[in-house]
Amino acid sequence: MTRSKFGTRRGAVLLAGLAMAATASLLLTGCGSGQISSTADTVPAIDGIDADLTAANGAGAYRVRNLTADFKLGGYPAGSDARLAVALYNDTASPVTVRVSSPSAEAVRLVNPNATPSPTPAQPTATATPTGGATATPTTPPATQAPAPAGGPAEITIPAAGYVLLNSQQGNFLQLTGLTEALNEGDSVPLVFDFNGQQLTTEAGLAVPLSPLPRGEPVVPDEGHEADVAPEQS
Repeated sequence: MTRSKFGTRRGAVLLAGLAMAATASLLLTGCGSGQISSTADTVPAIDGIDADLTAANGAGAYRVRNLTADFKLGGYPAGSDARLAVALYNDTASPVTVRVSSPSAEAVRLVNPNATPSPTPAQPTATATPTGGATATPTTPPATQAPAPAGGPAEITIPAAGYVLLNSQQGNFLQLTGLTEALNEGDSVPLVFDFNGQQLTTEAGLAVPLSPLPRGEPVVPDEGHEADVAPEQS
């Protein structure tokens, strides 16, 4: 039986093509080996927690979006305060009042940094009268006494089909005061959102930093080990 020379030539061409493809694949793998991908430091645009709660009458829902604790290098130690960022949506036909609390903090406050602090009320003091009685006369507190901080219990009213953004960039924000435990990277703190008596419990973790974190010092190899650096060009 005679083998066609054209068949033999086509087989040789196919084998040569496969060999070239395999070589190119190895070269590409070698070029990328040991290097850091350009997307290694990419972070998601939305890093917060989302949660939904169906309204009692079934006509709509309440939504918590992008819930985070503001990033802080080193985290928050126990006893400290932590700012929160969140968007609250009322997808119903009626207004709703939202009250926010946390079992892991002494309180959750709604802070308005632009509000004028409330002055401390004057303390009455007793002064003598000619008849021997006493009358209460209010006195002005000393100038060194600090005013009460702006803000109060976290209570927000959202109109029907409305929403509210709470973060330090927009203005008003929620703040955990007196954390009972440390809040570090990888941890989360529970929060309870009460929508007109309906409760939604979710978690808030540390937000992703807006800028790259500082890198540590370069690692110096031990004596007798080769450094992982490119050779100098002659």
